[in-house]
Parts: sequence; structure tokens; C-alpha cells
Amino acid sequence: MTITELSREKTDAKDCDTKALSQVSLSSQAIGKASEIRQKMSKSTKVKLKILASLLMFGSLFVFGKVDLNKAWETALNSNPTILALTCALLLFSFVPMARRWQLLSRAMGFNKSLLELLKLYYVGVFFNLFLPSTVGGDFSRCYYLSKGTGKYKESFYSVLADRASGIAVLFLTATLGVLLSPSASSLPWQLKWPIFAGTFGTFVVLPFMPWLSKKLLGENNWVAKQFNQSEAKIFWQNRKLIPQSLLWSVISQIMIVVCHIGVGLALGLTSVPLWYYFVFYPAVAVLGFVTPSFNGIGIREWAYTYFLMMVGVDKAHALTYALMWLALTTVTSLAGGLVYAASHMTPPPEELESE
Repeated sequence: MTITELSREKTDAKDCDTKALSQVSLSSQAIGKASEIRQKMSKSTKVKLKILASLLMFGSLFVFGKVDLNKAWETALNSNPTILALTCALLLFSFVPMARRWQLLSRAMGFNKSLLELLKLYYVGVFFNLFLPSTVGGDFSRCYYLSKGTGKYKESFYSVLADRASGIAVLFLTATLGVLLSPSASSLPWQLKWPIFAGTFGTFVVLPFMPWLSKKLLGENNWVAKQFNQSEAKIFWQNRKLIPQSLLWSVISQIMIVVCHIGVGLALGLTSVPLWYYFVFYPAVAVLGFVTPSFNGIGIREWAYTYFLMMVGVDKAHALTYALMWLALTTVTSLAGGLVYAASHMTPPPEELESE
């Protein structure tokens, strides 16, 4: 091979390297631009997309559900107003054990708010959930108002996160016990059972060992491992009484909410629905509404309530009326939070408004 040929090969190799680097650079730029567009899109359109998803799901109930709207309206008019009023009152009161649970967890983070103060913040949180595109909005507002004036936002975040996890854990546990102890558990589809069992396993078997698991699997210097072992949140694993106590208050609040669901059923005359079934479908619907992209679960929950009630022989009109009744009750509860918000003269969390 001559010197000229070697030189030409080197030149060609350099050209190839230059082209490759150029392509990598262009790819990086493209990825960066796509990421930037995605971020802009996320900020500008995620609310609209979630609202659209909820509207489509909600509207499809009437378009594809083939519900007799006259019968549904008649069912609503014939509902028992006394039972509905008592159910609404109990639903409002169910936030008291939730506030007590949060009080225990926030005290572990160094806060000393009264039960009444935290109850107000809980109501304000559900009010924000009514208008913001996910339950994260309500959690953000609780973090904001709990930490306001203290500079301890991280601690307030951990308390709200632990409060949320405690509630979700009992949701899974309630559904699992309902499935295992129900006389007709074999009639339920495995597509419903397995996610419930998996969620219960994760929250009660895996989560308690996360400090140890994160160190073993990720290493002590990993960011996730540090959050479990070195941050303020480690108190939740070190204080052996704290989590069981918070779970107890979660159980009390969840039982109250299940009783509220039973109340709606009784108000509509759904006496054929077994009591155990409420302990199964309510937690399942709640989890679906939480994890599915939508505007606060609206549309998803209505479909789920209708589906689960029809599984036990409830006709479409009564099932849809039940779903709409529950939506009305939760809306009333959220509006009650708005009254608390107005009466307390609170200013809205600026970061949430900007990010949304």
C-alpha cells in the first residue's frame, strides 16, 4: 500500500468520524429539542389532555353504555334524601381520622399543628383537588401551608408522602381482605385480584424493608438509598410505633368511607349488593382513579363504579346513578373545603399555580 493510499484512507476515516460525530451531535440536538418540546407540551397541554380524557370517558358512559337516562333520572329522584344527607355528613367527618394520622406523622417531622389546623388543611387540599388536574395539587397545597413560615418544606413533604402512603396501603389491605374473606371471591376476575394482591405485597412486605433493600441493591451512596437511610424520612422506619398508629387511623377512615359507599347504595335501594363487595370495589376504584391519567379520576371512577356494580346484577341505570351520586358527594365535600379556604383567608400556593 502506498503512502498516498494510506493518507487517503486516513482522510476517509477522519471524514467518517466527523460525519459520525456530526450525526451524534444532530441526534443529541434532536433529542434535546424533543425533550424541550415535550416539556413545553407538558406544561401547556397536560391539563387540557387530562380534562379531555375525563370528558371522553365520562361521555362514553352515555354514548356506549346504552343507559336509559330517564330511568337513571327517576332513580336519582326516588333516592332517600335522609340517608344521602347522613352519608354526606359522615364523608365530611371521615377527614378527622385522616387529619389525626397526618398529625402523628408531621409531629415526627418537627411540626406541632393542632388537629383542627390540620383538618382545615385537609379540607383545603380536597378543594384544590377539585380544580387541579391530579391529587398532587392537593398534596402540594398541604405541603405548602404546613411548612409556610417554617422553612421546612422537605419535612412537610415527607409527612404528606407518608400520610398518602399510609392511606394507599390500607386501601390495598381493605381490598385484599374483601377478596379473601368474601363468599363469592371466585367469581371475581383475576385481572382485578392480582393488582390488589401485588399492591398489598408491595406496601406491607417490600416497603418496610426499603432502607435495607436500597442499600443492598443500590449502594449506600445512591440517591434513593440516602433518602431512606440518611434523610429526615428515616424516622418513619426508626420509630416502630409511628407507622402502626398511622395505619390504625387509616383503617378507621377507610371503614367510614366504605360505610359512606354503603349509604349511597341504601339510598338508591341497592339492597341486593353484598356488604363485603363494597370493601372490594371501592378500594379498587379509588386506586384506578389515582393512577389513571385523568382530571382527578373523573370519568375513570364513573366507568369503574358502573362496571363493578353491574358485575353483581345491578342494572345500568342504577349503577350509573350510583357513580354520579358519589361524584356529587365528593364535589360537595370539595366545595366545603373551598368554604374553609375562603374563611381562613389563605393565599394560593404560587408555585402550584405557575407549574400548572
